[in-house]
Amino acid sequence: MQTCRGWRAIARASGTRAALCAVVALASSGCGTYAYAARGPGPDHNTLPIDRTKPSSTVRWSFLWGLVSTVWAPLDCTQTGPDGQCVAVQDPCEGRGVGQFETRLTWYSVPLAVVTLGTAIPSEVIIYCSTLEPPGSGP
Repeated sequence: MQTCRGWRAIARASGTRAALCAVVALASSGCGTYAYAARGPGPDHNTLPIDRTKPSSTVRWSFLWGLVSTVWAPLDCTQTGPDGQCVAVQDPCEGRGVGQFETRLTWYSVPLAVVTLGTAIPSEVIIYCSTLEPPGSGP
């Protein structure tokens, strides 16, 4: 009789440890952020000035452990043709280009990766437009 109580205590402690590990894994899931900052012209090659007040954000998906994903361009489709293809686009940076690019896991990336065994993983892509005006056309 005493042995059964011992096994129940061990099972209860293991369940508590598993729940604690799950909470720690979920709490740390949003830490993966990568950023790229574009550089300006020489001679100093400083990072480009950016507009942080108007970021453009989208969620991108990769499937089958990253083997299947689509190429992404920061253009917004404004008009589609009868065949469903995009025929007119709008540049969110109005020709100034992207000054900074960030990608990070969404809050639900890790739980979804666990449930799907890594076959579907969303990530958030954020772009910040440059405020540096491009040079005018030449003579």
